[in-house]
Amino acid sequence: MSEKQNKVFGDFIEMDEGDMKGRLSLSFQAMTLNIDELWEGSSLSAKFLSTFWGKFFPDHCSISPHIRKQVEDEVHYISGELLGNAVKFSYEPEYMIEICLYLCEKELRFYVTNSVHPDSEGNFQMFITKILSEDTSVLFLEQLEKSASGESNESGVGFLTMINDYGVMLSWKFGENARGIKTVTTLARLPIVRG
Repeated sequence: MSEKQNKVFGDFIEMDEGDMKGRLSLSFQAMTLNIDELWEGSSLSAKFLSTFWGKFFPDHCSISPHIRKQVEDEVHYISGELLGNAVKFSYEPEYMIEICLYLCEKELRFYVTNSVHPDSEGNFQMFITKILSEDTSVLFLEQLEKSASGESNESGVGFLTMINDYGVMLSWKFGENARGIKTVTTLARLPIVRG
């Protein structure tokens, strides 16, 4: 059986250990947990990841007096948003949700993989196309208005905040595993200066 063709949005970079300075991966299965337990678990995971990665950065340096705190805050927010989306939209309870953080020379890469409902894949891809092609500041305001008016419960405000407030570059890869489960990997690239 031939492998299904992946569909890529944005400048997706495959994991490459050649330019990696450090890596940490977490994965969990949603099968036995309810959504509240999963939310709590993803929040705790984001806190752990931010504390761990903060250790790679100095407390004080000539570039920024609070670089470690800044990195911890950024990693906590981005990890929390990505894991929250993975938990919220994961479709197959037996499929592992995984987050891998790679420290490269000038960026920290967040790879988050989860299953995706086949019926919602198309709408998600249309929203991704908007994120990648439109003014994200304008789109952010539009999505806030939609959320406030109750038009949509899938706002994407977290993705837009990552882009607008943290300078994150986002990309996605959609695929299908050997069992026919639809998957998506979100890549968030956070520019960093280690000083």
